[in-house]
This record gives sequence, structure tokens and C-alpha cells, in this order.
Amino acid sequence: MTGGIGINRRQTLALAMGGLFALTCDEEASAQGTTTLTFWTVRLNTPELSAALKQILADFEKENPGIKIKHEPVSGNLVYPKFMAAMRGQTMPDVAEAYSYHPLQFAAADQMEPMDDIIAEWDKNGYLADIFSEFAYKKFFWKGNYWGVPYNLDIRPIYYRKDLLDAKGIKPPRTWDEFQAAAIALNDPANGVFGVVYPAGDFHIAQHFYMSFMFQAGGSILDKDGNLVFGTTAKDANVKALTFLTDLATKYKVTPPGIASYNTDDPHTLYVQGRAAFGFGTGEVISRLMKENPALFDKTGILEVLEGPAGPSGKLSAAFYNPMFVWKYSPAKEQAKTFIRWFVQPGRLERLYLAAPGRHWPIFKRDINTDRVKNNRLLSEALEKVVPYSTDFAYPGFGRPEMGVIDGEKMFAGPVNQVVVGAKTPEKAVLDAHEAMKKVFSS
Repeated sequence: MTGGIGINRRQTLALAMGGLFALTCDEEASAQGTTTLTFWTVRLNTPELSAALKQILADFEKENPGIKIKHEPVSGNLVYPKFMAAMRGQTMPDVAEAYSYHPLQFAAADQMEPMDDIIAEWDKNGYLADIFSEFAYKKFFWKGNYWGVPYNLDIRPIYYRKDLLDAKGIKPPRTWDEFQAAAIALNDPANGVFGVVYPAGDFHIAQHFYMSFMFQAGGSILDKDGNLVFGTTAKDANVKALTFLTDLATKYKVTPPGIASYNTDDPHTLYVQGRAAFGFGTGEVISRLMKENPALFDKTGILEVLEGPAGPSGKLSAAFYNPMFVWKYSPAKEQAKTFIRWFVQPGRLERLYLAAPGRHWPIFKRDINTDRVKNNRLLSEALEKVVPYSTDFAYPGFGRPEMGVIDGEKMFAGPVNQVVVGAKTPEKAVLDAHEAMKKVFSS
């Protein structure tokens, strides 16, 4: 997931303060003989993940005795104010992992250290060729530099009840038409089972699935050159995708009546409770099924990414290749890059993947051939049916700092919610969203 932070202009006084801050910290580090890196994390802060991360950081410090890591979790609700305050006060962390477009937004505010050297090293040692999608790293390329490096993948599968489909002789749908027909056929609210459950509230998660259907219809937000086309040349496809998604609620009524208020956890919970034939969710549903309803785990499958009006070329699913990045004014930029080089290596983060199966995915293909995946049917299905089709929100374009604002301000979650509650038609919702996006690109 991403979060939006507005693009700020550089302030000379603040940067001068940053230089003074860096000098002071350099002197302290030299005096002590050890460098301490402040490491902020946004996506690794659940109890299970924090425990796994603690072990990983201990391994790093053991192998790099001259560097200590001061880990500071950042709550998802506080990402915006915490980073904004840090930029204004020139107290950004030395190194951080955060939401998808943050390094580009911070680069636009002259706060990021280029990561070109690491990308060049990955090109030489074969790491780039081993990444599932080139968009994982090209998304961070802007104005001649790479401003972040990917370290994990966050996918958006559609889960389905194998037992319910089998009982009606329905094969797992592979196209929009088949999906729609199956959701209608399996809708049985009288017995507590809805055809499909998805998030349609005014939250970030609502736009993640809409984005997937946009791709499948041949639509997008940007074109390949990074120009905004959401409500222009891509309008018809984007309207078609929004209509398909929202018709499930407004026309066919195969969703729970409350989806207009649903955030991430609501559809997860309903599906894990066995109350939906199809459930849109994150990879976290796999972990929840394993813990909360193992019997349903055995009855669950993961759909292959659907084929929509665009045909095979649009068979894509929105996903997030999330970044690590380094503050431009850190007094320990090289040590911070040493940490990233160590941290983002094949095999290094296996503890995280074991701690929360499905929630985080490796970016490297070589990290998949493990017992963790081989022995977990849903992980294997996600690997086969979703991961290869996962691409970035900016597809077919690459790095644009404005995408962080568009996503962070939920500019294309709004249309989903507006249509579901009956406030706008799909075409009106798309056109209005485009006008809002234009203001971001013209600022």
C-alpha cells in the first residue's frame, strides 16, 4: 500500500540546519567508534513481524560490528505527520521502509539520496534479472536517478470457496463474464453466504482492486510516458472497469449491504468466517485462514488474475513493490546503504515471510523455491496465479512523485465509493476524479 505526502519545495534554512545536524552526528559517531542508524519501519510492525525483524537486525549487527540499528516503528496512521515533521525539522531517519511512492515524493522535496549505485550493482550481480517485474525498481526512477530500492511485494488476490463452486459444478472463473456469473450463482444471503465481498469504502484498499480491473479493461492512470490519461484516452476503459466492479453491488446485489463502509479487514473477516463465495483481499488472508479457520483453508483457492475486455495483454493485477530509501542529509549515508545491501539480499528476509505467510512476498524469484512455499498450497497458488501478473500502479508509466499524492489522497478510491452509494454514475465519478488528479500534476 502507498500513502501520499504532498511535494514540498526545498527550504534553504532547513537544509542548512540539516548540514549542521549531520556534522554533529558525524563527530559523535567518530568519537564513539560505532555508527548508529535510525531505521523507521511502516509495514513490519505487527508483533510477529517485529519479533522476526528483531532477529534479522541482530544478525546484521553481528556481521557488521561497527554499525548499530535503532529501530523505530511508525504507525500507519501516523506516517504522513511523522515524515512531514521529520522533513521540516531535518530529522529524517537515516534509512526507512515505507509506502510505495514515498522516496519519489521525498526526492521531489530534495530529501533523498540517489540509489543508483545499488541498482548498478544489482544489474551486474544478476539481482535485477531475478526480480519478478522490472516495474519493481523502475518505478523509483525519476529525473535521472533511482530514489529507492524495492524490498518486498504486497499482492491483491481474489480468494474463492472451492467447495461452493464444486457443489454447483462451476469451474474457477477466468474471465469477467465467468466471474460475474459465478458470483450471481453462488449468492445465497438467506444462508449467510454472499456472492462476493470487497472493500468499497473511501479507503486506499478500495482503489487497489479497481486498479486491477482498470488494467484488465485496458485502462490506467498514466500512459507509458507518464502522462495523466485517467479521464481522457483511458476514460472508456476505466469507466468500464468501475461499472463492472460496482455492478456487483448496485445492479446484481451479490455483496453484503455494508460494503460502502468496508476497509481492508472487513472483507477479510467475512471471507475467513465463511460468509462469501469470493473474497477480495491482501495476502494476509492466507495467514488468517491458517490461524483462524484451518478448515476453510482447505476449501479455499486463489483465482488466476482475470482476463477482461483488453484480453491477454491486460491480464494484470495491481500490487505494491515497496521501497527502502536513505535520507540525503544523513551523516551515515554509506553505512545506511551497507545496511540496505545486506538487508535486501535473496534469502535474508525468510524470517519475515515465515512470520506472516502471504502478507509479504520476496522480490527475487530465487526466494520462492523454499519449503515455506512448496508446503503451503495457497502460497503456491498465489505464486502461480497472481505474482507473475502483479505490476505497479503507475503502469505502463514509471516514476512520478505525483502518484504518491494520487494514491495517498485516495483519488481513485472515491469513484468506487461514490458509485456504490449512488452519488455518481461511473462516468461522472471518473471524470471528476480526473479533474482532481490534474490539479496534482499541474502544481
